[in-house]
Amino acid sequence: MSDSKRYYYLKLKENFYDTEEIKILESCKNGYLYSNILLKMYLKSLKNEGRLTLNMHIPYNPQMIATIVGHNIDVVEKALKIFKDLKLIEILDNGTIYMLDMQNYIGKSTTEGDRKRLYRSRIKEEKELLELTEGTIDGQKSDIYPLEIELDLEKERELEIDKENTYTCNLEQTKKEIESDKIDCDKIKDLFNQICSNLPKVRSLSANRRKAIKNRIKTLTNLSIDYNAYFS
Repeated sequence: MSDSKRYYYLKLKENFYDTEEIKILESCKNGYLYSNILLKMYLKSLKNEGRLTLNMHIPYNPQMIATIVGHNIDVVEKALKIFKDLKLIEILDNGTIYMLDMQNYIGKSTTEGDRKRLYRSRIKEEKELLELTEGTIDGQKSDIYPLEIELDLEKERELEIDKENTYTCNLEQTKKEIESDKIDCDKIKDLFNQICSNLPKVRSLSANRRKAIKNRIKTLTNLSIDYNAYFS
């Protein structure tokens, strides 16, 4: 099979529907319709490696997506908003939609980290090119040459990779952030122990666990989902 054809199939792990994002998605009203739309968007973006465009140039708008996936446009617009909240997609200023998890499902690379960095760099590069081509300086178009743009982007990609390789979690700062948000993690812990009584009790929460709880509550709040019902 040639390299040009290896992207034309979707590889899903057996626990795809057990991930937190898909569980939250399907717990919403019309959630199963949303997951169906998501899979169809994944499939439609395969040939463009996760970039949802017509003929590589025209971004799909909600009406076009509704026609392709076979669902009402109101349902599609709501689905796109939830996909964005759950960070399943990113919509650029020119309307181009990127399926953010596609690097997990298509293509080949030496390591998973390389594949993800390459995919993020591609999105970042297109966003920066949009800003450069649409921006003006004192009413005049930018005079940065394409070669200079390419070199700048390459330097930024190298810096980004260096930051990812050297990044370490600051536990004290994480604790301060959690305290400032006043999230009652102990209440969540007690609620978990009460509902999931058949599982080993959680006696203490690490800084990383508290941070994860904070992020999950924010996501549920954005989707108007009560976390008590989510645990149930």
